[in-house]
Amino acid sequence: MTARTPKARAAVSGALTRNPARFANRTEPKGLGPIGDPYPKMTDAQKAVWRELAITLPWLKRSHRVIVRATCVLAARMDDDGGLGVAATRALSSLLSKLGATPVDESRLNFGEPPEPDPADRFFTRAN
Repeated sequence: MTARTPKARAAVSGALTRNPARFANRTEPKGLGPIGDPYPKMTDAQKAVWRELAITLPWLKRSHRVIVRATCVLAARMDDDGGLGVAATRALSSLLSKLGATPVDESRLNFGEPPEPDPADRFFTRAN
């Protein structure tokens, strides 16, 4: 059995637009909400990774909290310990892949065209 792509991730990747029938009857758990704040007992380095992932991966929900925590522990260790061993590097790579955060996953994402500049911005932005 293969993992099902969450609807939010499908929307970002463009899969929802390309194949709407695939997601038409897909239901998702209700009330999960956004991922929220890091766990209180996490280190400052782990919390920094958490916040980065929450911004970078907008499809993360409360149900992802434990796997994100494990990812944060390993990612923070890269900086704190000066590196990871082979097993920990593979584990981190696997976790990032499961979250949709690897370069291969990024190449599948489609955030749409960048918005056109608003002509009114020239009146409301401060010149440097």
